[in-house]
Amino acid sequence: APVAKIQFLNAYRFKRDTELMVATEGMYTGQFIYCGKKATLNCGNVLPLKQVPEGTIVCNIEAKVGDRGAFARGSGCFAVVISHDEDKGTTR
Repeated sequence: APVAKIQFLNAYRFKRDTELMVATEGMYTGQFIYCGKKATLNCGNVLPLKQVPEGTIVCNIEAKVGDRGAFARGSGCFAVVISHDEDKGTTR
């Protein structure tokens, strides 16, 4: 799978941290990538599944927090968010 080299600003020191992530279709060199709850729904951004609307195509989904992706991780693989269940706290 193609890999993207992403630089983040360190929260504690004046330096940059470099991470390698699976590149999504539509990413390009020099693109700004945003991570977290407040990130907008754009190609390449990383956000929690509960923030993604139903019917959205996603890739590189974590099974557990911090496992760096377990589902739909290969090149050209994707998954579709079908529904959110707030009572159980699950997403299909």
